[in-house]
Amino acid sequence: MTALVFVKDLIVATLSQMASLFAGVFIFGLLIHCISQLTFKSLERTFGSKGVYFVAWLGTPIHELGHALFCIIFLHRIVDIRFFKPDPVTGTLGYVSHTWNKGNPWAVLGNFFIGIGPVLLGCAVLFATFYFLIPDSAQVWDSIIFKVGEIGESNSMGDYWSVFQSSSLALVKIIFTLSNLACWQFWVFVYLSICVASNIRLSLSDIKGSLSGLGCIVLIFLLINFLGLITGFGSEKFFPLTASSLGVVYSLFILALIMVLLGFIVIFPVSAVVYRLKYKTPLNPF
Repeated sequence: MTALVFVKDLIVATLSQMASLFAGVFIFGLLIHCISQLTFKSLERTFGSKGVYFVAWLGTPIHELGHALFCIIFLHRIVDIRFFKPDPVTGTLGYVSHTWNKGNPWAVLGNFFIGIGPVLLGCAVLFATFYFLIPDSAQVWDSIIFKVGEIGESNSMGDYWSVFQSSSLALVKIIFTLSNLACWQFWVFVYLSICVASNIRLSLSDIKGSLSGLGCIVLIFLLINFLGLITGFGSEKFFPLTASSLGVVYSLFILALIMVLLGFIVIFPVSAVVYRLKYKTPLNPF
């Protein structure tokens, strides 16, 4: 193997593994952010700054807790934290202010996970809401896993698209059934999950903060792939994560996306009618 081929294999392996693990977090985080912004603007323009409380009272504390938990894990010092303190001037609903030792690699690495913490914790809470409130949730999730398990073991874009299609269809068909519509638990799940999902989002400041720890992630992947290529052991032993095995994680992202879309579909028409009655003009959520 020539040095050029070695470097190429090292870079390709590292980029593909990082994309497999983290691309979905940023892609879905940004999609959810864009859609939730439409929901928040619809509520704010119709009902005033306190209108967003309808979905923010629960989701914002979970969002900030996601930052705070990873601050603790990665030894950052939390200077100030407000789980829910709306500021009508800046539009901020809550915040976590923290400092860290820039000479500590563990703390620097933590910036990445602190930035994406709201997505990770939000999806965990969303799953818990699903598990405890959806009838026969265990069987429902087993069905989703089975759908995802039918996908091949490669990392091609076609496999990831199959994950998206299979998981989305499985979630919609199994969750939104006539029998579930008759259960009060289902409607509690819908409302709570809309609140949580609307705040599973990555702001530009979250992304900027996470990128400051990205270098440590890259170095770790490069080192493991370097050792794998030299020894011939194969870095896939360390990262055996394909589209199929990551399907359950992506199913949670897809569930969050479905619920935030549902939230906008429900909230916007109501807001538009009220806005029309109040101001005699159409509501623009953009």
